Amino acid sequence: MNARIRRTAAMDPALVTAWEQLQVHYDTYQNSAPFWTAYQAIQDALTLAHPERRIDVCNQLATLAEQLGVVDRAQLLGERCAEHVSEDRYAESTP
Repeated sequence: MNARIRRTAAMDPALVTAWEQLQVHYDTYQNSAPFWTAYQAIQDALTLAHPERRIDVCNQLATLAEQLGVVDRAQLLGERCAEHVSEDRYAESTP
């Protein structure tokens, strides 16, 4: 799963640069503190640029990190409290 994943035409344009940056940082740092510092900076930039879509861009970024192999399973944000999100919520996530 740790292979570089090619961008597809279906990728949200807001995530294209973030995806490329995420791959570079993962190639350089793997799953270490400097990677997560970069991840947070990328996430901050995305949420500042798209305040009306904060949850969506955070979930998409988390899904991209999962696809890189940084985490086994991305923890996605939702409108509801986390304890009320069922396991099948994860199955509905898309990159």
